[in-house]
Amino acid sequence: MARYNEPDAPINDSRRGDRHENYVLSENLVADDRESIWTIPARLKRWYFALFSIQVVIATVVLVRAALAGENTRGVEAVLIYLWQYMAPAAVASAAFTLVIVDGINGLMVLSTWLEETLEKRRRRQIRAAVESERQRWLDWNRRREAAADAGEEFTEPPPGTTQPESKSGSAE
Repeated sequence: MARYNEPDAPINDSRRGDRHENYVLSENLVADDRESIWTIPARLKRWYFALFSIQVVIATVVLVRAALAGENTRGVEAVLIYLWQYMAPAAVASAAFTLVIVDGINGLMVLSTWLEETLEKRRRRQIRAAVESERQRWLDWNRRREAAADAGEEFTEPPPGTTQPESKSGSAE
């Protein structure tokens, strides 16, 4: 739940003519302020109710058109009875569908964050492996160089990562 902090000094409310304490909502909100799975996060309530309202209006229009198209629904009373019968299930279906959409979008955001973290971990692991591989190439080269020096032999192998000079004897230009 959101945490509230007291201000340093009470604020004068000119409408009431007295002084009272105001509590302000702090910036330290928890990431998901739900109390159960069936509630809507506070930051998504406006979107939820806007989408829900649009769906209810669409359902009402569809139901009125269906009532007017029916043979047994002539007159305002018959249309209202038809709406009375089918509007509650339509509203419940709209609420459930809206919750799935809003939470689905929220779930996609969570999934994308997880995917970014997973890809970043994989990239770091690949970089570590590449660095270790390159380090091992240098260690092997250095062992061969030291072995040649201990044996008193000339060591002509270039260091790893450098290209060997092309021989000019075989070029025909």
